[in-house]
Amino acid sequence: MSYLYKYIALALAFVFVGVIKSSPLEPKMAFILAALILLGIVFTAVQRRKATFNMLFSSSSPEIFFISSIVLLMIEITGGATSQLYFLNYFLLFGLPLISTPPMSLIFALSILLYYIPDIARDFNTDIILKLGSILFIMPLSYFLSNELMKRQRENKELKEKAQQIKESAEALEADEDDIDAREKLDEIIESAQDLEDKS
Repeated sequence: MSYLYKYIALALAFVFVGVIKSSPLEPKMAFILAALILLGIVFTAVQRRKATFNMLFSSSSPEIFFISSIVLLMIEITGGATSQLYFLNYFLLFGLPLISTPPMSLIFALSILLYYIPDIARDFNTDIILKLGSILFIMPLSYFLSNELMKRQRENKELKEKAQQIKESAEALEADEDDIDAREKLDEIIESAQDLEDKS
């Protein structure tokens, strides 16, 4: 269910920026961007105080919303589809699925396509078509990389669980073993299992 919230957060970021772009708030995009950056920093700082993360971001739904909205606003402020910062969309396309799940790349591609449809309908521009086409073209690669990462994470988790089971079984046997040679061999097994658990 948490992944569903992340998909919704990404879609809401596009809706949020799209509404601002087509509303009287458009001239205040820079102010909204600054406010979002500030809120994002405060939110991340609070989250890091609550728990310890190994990465800069916890990949929570609010963080995905903040990051996506900030990037989209930066692109809009600097020219939209013709912005020199448009390449940041590629970072989102590859980055978001890596901290979430492979379907995030599909959600992103669909969202950005719908996001720019009004621009295409208003002013047909081959440059926008090419840029959207490039997103759709490399989207399968983003999906594949995210999928491979998730497979590797699952394999490491299973390996760590197996190593822990082996270590616990060897420790239980060692507690009941009187033979010195057998205890030494069990110690070696425990050390090997511990090393495997630490590396996985």
